[in-house]
Amino acid sequence: MAIVFDGKGYSEKKKMLLQASVDLLRGQGIIPHLATLLIGDNPASLLYTNLKKKFIESLGCQVDVYSLNKSAKFEEIELLIKSLNHDQTVHGIMVQFPLPQEFRGKRKEIIDIIDSKKDVDGLKADSKFLHPTAKAAMEVLALAIYETRHEVKTICVIGATGMVGRPLVKELKKLGYIVLEVDDKTDELEQQSFALQSDVLVSATGVMNLITPEMVREGSIVIDVGAPHGDVHPLVEERVSFITPVPRGVGPVTITCLAENLIISAQSTITSNIDAK
Repeated sequence: MAIVFDGKGYSEKKKMLLQASVDLLRGQGIIPHLATLLIGDNPASLLYTNLKKKFIESLGCQVDVYSLNKSAKFEEIELLIKSLNHDQTVHGIMVQFPLPQEFRGKRKEIIDIIDSKKDVDGLKADSKFLHPTAKAAMEVLALAIYETRHEVKTICVIGATGMVGRPLVKELKKLGYIVLEVDDKTDELEQQSFALQSDVLVSATGVMNLITPEMVREGSIVIDVGAPHGDVHPLVEERVSFITPVPRGVGPVTITCLAENLIISAQSTITSNIDAK
């Protein structure tokens, strides 16, 4: 019977460690401060923004949400981000995705404006932070290996060129795993072959029920990073040793990882101040 990962329970335990770090910072007069840009009125984006805000504020951090109309001009967004870059009380800047259709072509330009030291979403090539969802997947993988006692050599990442998949593949390769990369150019037979060869399957496409039981090796580990409904068909649970549900799986861990990146950014200001002296 599969171990079903409890993302909410895991996050509550991790929250205690994060809280201790925030308390130390606040004791030194530093309040970790996140600025989030919410462009347009996408209901899912609003929901995710509010979930992040609620959790991070519950730690004693500050979260400011800058809501901009989809009719806003690019120059307005640029000016806002640049002002946040220069605000020394702001430790993290993020843009909630997806962007409205009007700004889809400006995605990279908007990300590039963010100061790399404040890119807590890990979207820039020179960011010091790992993307929170990729970071969460890595944490869940480590826990899955520990709980199942599996020897893991080969990992299949479906959605390998996406916002989550790309940094995840890079991180897995750093640790010496054989990574089989699947994207929208990989044909269906090859996808299935890669998945069946793998000790671990990570899916990050956002395509509901993409991963069916016949694609999964029996007894393997499956990490579902799909949003909002999950990539993995419910019947997959019957074949595997460890699986993450959607919701209440990787999602809650992602929020703790974003908070952790913010806290690390705030901690770095202490070192910077010491170096300046």
